[in-house]
Amino acid sequence: MTMRHLPLNTWLVVEERSPGRRSPGRRLTVVSKHTTQREAEAERDKRNLGQPKLRFAACIVLEPIAQRMEGRQAPTTLGSAA
Repeated sequence: MTMRHLPLNTWLVVEERSPGRRSPGRRLTVVSKHTTQREAEAERDKRNLGQPKLRFAACIVLEPIAQRMEGRQAPTTLGSAA
């Protein structure tokens, strides 16, 4: 699943796989989707239990606001000029 197709505002458990010969860098595979942080972290902990190396992580995908704003400054950063 590419970054563009990840579900927004959804907690995910991902598995980090070592890169292959053809694709350098980290490779992440989505393992499961959850509605709450607690559910995702419980799933992550269950999968990492007994593993010599932590391979699973819980994360949330947020919308890239800067891209949606087309380069304009965010309203929250427009404080009053003194």
